[in-house]
Amino acid sequence: MTYFLKSGTRFNVSTKEAMDLHDKLPVGTYTVKFDKMAGCFYLEQIDGFEVRGKIYGDTTRNAQRILDTFADRTASTGVLLTGEKGSGKTLLAKMLAVKSAETAIPTIVINEPWCGEGFNSFLQMIEQPTVILFDEFEKVYDKDDQEKMLTLLDGVYPSKKLFVLTCNDKWRIDSHMRNRPGRIFYSLEFKGLEQDFIIEYCEDNLNAKEHISAICKIASMFDQFNFDMLKALIEEMNRYNETPQQSLKMLNAKPEYSGDAKYKVTLQPKGLDIPEDMLETTEWTGNPLINRINLDYKVYEEEKDEDGDRSWDWENCNFSNSDLKQIDPQAGKFVFINELGDRVTLSKVKERNFSYYDAF
Repeated sequence: MTYFLKSGTRFNVSTKEAMDLHDKLPVGTYTVKFDKMAGCFYLEQIDGFEVRGKIYGDTTRNAQRILDTFADRTASTGVLLTGEKGSGKTLLAKMLAVKSAETAIPTIVINEPWCGEGFNSFLQMIEQPTVILFDEFEKVYDKDDQEKMLTLLDGVYPSKKLFVLTCNDKWRIDSHMRNRPGRIFYSLEFKGLEQDFIIEYCEDNLNAKEHISAICKIASMFDQFNFDMLKALIEEMNRYNETPQQSLKMLNAKPEYSGDAKYKVTLQPKGLDIPEDMLETTEWTGNPLINRINLDYKVYEEEKDEDGDRSWDWENCNFSNSDLKQIDPQAGKFVFINELGDRVTLSKVKERNFSYYDAF
């Protein structure tokens, strides 16, 4: 049978087989292109995502929860994944694409700043459920373009999409996307690896397992010890039968590159306990491995004045990285003892996660 394919005022003679029409987008991975001559968007199929080997941590569980929520909701669902490179956000994005393909849901990768009504309408023409992956969203879309994306993420369009946005810096995401579940339903932040993750990975991949404890201690020295660092460290140790300290001399993974962290101070000059109200500051910010630690505390005169008060003056304790005596990676503690016998314990202050119950 002959078909006539219309394009504007032009008709082309064709057959059904030649047109290769599909009533649904076949399962696969695509990217969006724009035909300047025709003035329209189109999809180009690209290589699909693969997830190989054992998956550690919460990646599989989080991916399944996101997809279960997407399936249960009638509207589109937005997911924001933030964290540095190698932190695990890209692995979760890949897992979402792979698991979606298992249920006949295609994935479209957006790596150019497409936006506006024409782009929105193009995506809505794909009526079936689809994963729309915006990779490194804050780098691809500037501030003005991000504002233009709000309408697409609002869920006002009839078709159902799972919008997945990965970004390195959450503060470069438009403020109207934060705390707006109607646009971004889930927001997951990827930071340093948990100790359980490190131990499990080492048990499976490290040849000399007697070094696991040392690796955990080293990980605590980094502000954010990510999977790329762990994987490279294990690979190098296995290759040359080295200790973690020896391998780190060569690797592009240095604790001094990490950003400053905040620590709670417990000071014991000459072994004496100092109450917090006698410290100039109860928190210290920096990197214990490279920054010198200087702490001031009050020392009171033994004799009281005529009003019954005692005068006081400031005394100083200082510590260098050579004074480091103990590291507790589980608690994030560093213990320093200098040559005068002064002792300080720095306990890493974890970011507080607000609980609903805190409001009552």
